[in-house]
Amino acid sequence: MDSGKWIRSLREVRLIKPSDVERITSEIAEQKGNPEFYVPHSTLAGIENGSIPSIHKLFSLATCLRVSLKELLVPFGIDPEEVSASQAEFESDSHVQSINEGERGFRFQLNFDVNYSSQETNLLSMTDFENLPSFLRGTRDLVRYRYALIGSEDDSMSELLPPKSLVKIDTAQNTVETFPWQTLRDRPMYLVWHSGGHSCCWCQVDGRELTVVPHPLSRKPVRRFKMPSEATIVGRVINAWLPFGPGQLQPRAV
Repeated sequence: MDSGKWIRSLREVRLIKPSDVERITSEIAEQKGNPEFYVPHSTLAGIENGSIPSIHKLFSLATCLRVSLKELLVPFGIDPEEVSASQAEFESDSHVQSINEGERGFRFQLNFDVNYSSQETNLLSMTDFENLPSFLRGTRDLVRYRYALIGSEDDSMSELLPPKSLVKIDTAQNTVETFPWQTLRDRPMYLVWHSGGHSCCWCQVDGRELTVVPHPLSRKPVRRFKMPSEATIVGRVINAWLPFGPGQLQPRAV
């Protein structure tokens, strides 16, 4: 995984400019009384091109990007949850055999019960992705492909993507495609970040105005946003798994 590309992609998706990073980290450094927390433009450029930041700068970047420090460590190949396991392995006199994926189960529960799913649609975090079953992961390119969970109260796409569906997003396809589709199912769906959160929907672009178009049977209104200040297209929905029974997902081609 390219840590620099991941950080730059997340920053651009959230419309955070290098000047914003400079300003926020400068304030953090001042509050902490330690200049090591400051991330100037030149340092950010180096990090996004592959250099490894200090723990202080990682702390500041996590604050700017609105992710946990734990999540930000994952692109650098560090999973804090593995520390205890590693300690046990090296402290034990006997060889500790690793259990396979099937034996340990998944922390990401596929029944999407109320303990996990929220009412609003959200992108899954890096940690959530690592807990997906292998048949859903498919690719390790986490810069290009992301996953999102449709909120339990989000019926924007009605039966096409019902609440609690899991969708795969291709962030390389972030331009609205227009062609003479024959049915509603043929029309491309996109994940959009806007001032109110995330939405999976059809889209229409007129100049710098983005129109978010829900399914005609949904309870959601058509909304319009200015790009990129109020909304941006994260990517196109290329695959989906729909909930249709306890603990089960139903694949659907998109």
